[in-house]
Amino acid sequence: MVLKNSILVLSSICLLSTGCGETEKPEESTKPVSNEPISLEDARAVYTLNCASCHGPDGTLKASNAKDLSISSLDEKAVEQMIRKGNDKGMMPYEDMLSTPEIKGLVKFVQNLRK
Repeated sequence: MVLKNSILVLSSICLLSTGCGETEKPEESTKPVSNEPISLEDARAVYTLNCASCHGPDGTLKASNAKDLSISSLDEKAVEQMIRKGNDKGMMPYEDMLSTPEIKGLVKFVQNLRK
């Protein structure tokens, strides 16, 4: 009987100790997410990783039917839409791969490639 009660007490303590704190969230997760663009330096890294293979480091490569970004006349909104949704000419959409700040940073970076 004593052993049975001891096991119940220990089980209760274990359940209580493991359950405490699991509902607490780290402070970082409660901070609002910024939609400000990343820096041009960070955008260059995102561009190099995701865009340069087709557009080239300076935007002029035109590989795989990619457009020459140095002569693009698209406005900021259209560039953002192109990055987010891609197009029917082979550019894939990046809206599920990149965050809004990364996309907005890329828009600024791409506009800086213009001659």
